[in-house]
Amino acid sequence: MKVREIDIDFTEGKLHWTPEDPEFAQFWNATSTFLPYLEPFLNRTVRAGIDKLPEDATELREHCRIFIAQEGRHYKNHEKLNAFLRANGYPGLGAREAKMKADYQHYWDNKGHKYCMGYAEGFETLGPIIASYFLEAARELDKASVDDPTADLWRWHLAEEYEHRHVANYQFHAIYDSYWYRLWGICYSAPHMLGYMIRTGWYMVKEDWKSGRIKDPWKSRLRFAGMLARMFAYVIPRTIASLHPKYDPMHLPPPKKAMAVLEHAETRWARKPQPQPQVA
Repeated sequence: MKVREIDIDFTEGKLHWTPEDPEFAQFWNATSTFLPYLEPFLNRTVRAGIDKLPEDATELREHCRIFIAQEGRHYKNHEKLNAFLRANGYPGLGAREAKMKADYQHYWDNKGHKYCMGYAEGFETLGPIIASYFLEAARELDKASVDDPTADLWRWHLAEEYEHRHVANYQFHAIYDSYWYRLWGICYSAPHMLGYMIRTGWYMVKEDWKSGRIKDPWKSRLRFAGMLARMFAYVIPRTIASLHPKYDPMHLPPPKKAMAVLEHAETRWARKPQPQPQVA
């Protein structure tokens, strides 16, 4: 695990960054819109858990700090992408985002740390599974037409989701160690997150029909349904496997090209050092 200073420039970005499959791009664009609320919630939860860890959990404490730094860099880049999305229309996004923001604030203010930790662990169980789907099984990304900063954003982000896959799980077990509560976290966080992603992605696609950005709504419907079917065919059996009492995220095989993705992100998008002022 390491912290990568990634700063992606979306100036040349495209709204439909998978040009032949605009519904795929809009699904992931929609996913981006709630991450600036989810990931700070995850960071607050993991940060609050650091002091609850056993005294000898030195390595896990350090991994928690790296997790927090990685997630912070993720949502800062997603905030820039989201500003690009809003500049292209979609007036309903604000109300949708506000609902998710309010949910996470409610959990933090009213539900207690165990509840928040259960949600965080459930989400982070899905994280490496979705990362592996995106990096090795999403056929929409295999086309030569896909070359865009947003694709780079998601590849880097999801490769790091795999990299820190164990942190929330190990922290949850070190503090609470409840198998049944962990299952609750997965069963609650998954529909909460995926429901938002699907509904908001579908909203953005329908707005594109209205504006003429996507032609032929019937073919668009089929592409959207096919995308979801392929994703769930990959994700569901792996999620079921993660419910085993002896599940250990460190045993998950790495997604194909994960290290190449991370090297590419650092080569292309590493934050440039700021020039120092000249001293007279």
